[in-house]
Amino acid sequence: MQIAWQLLAIWAIVLSTIAWFVRDERRLEEEMVLARAARYYAHVPKRQSIRPEPIPLPKLRSGPIRHSDRAYFERVLGIEPR
Repeated sequence: MQIAWQLLAIWAIVLSTIAWFVRDERRLEEEMVLARAARYYAHVPKRQSIRPEPIPLPKLRSGPIRHSDRAYFERVLGIEPR
């Protein structure tokens, strides 16, 4: 029975060591990728932020709506035309 516990403890140590190793290797790889990206972007000239030009709003009408617009709204709303 004691040998079973010892084997179980050995396997637990082996599996945790492998998991720890894999995790650290992935972390190191991610750090290297970030370092490479930082070196790349350090050499890329900085672009000025380009803001889009504002779109002008349509001017409000002061007069009545057009005949074609009135016909459309009457048709959509189901109102009898005048």
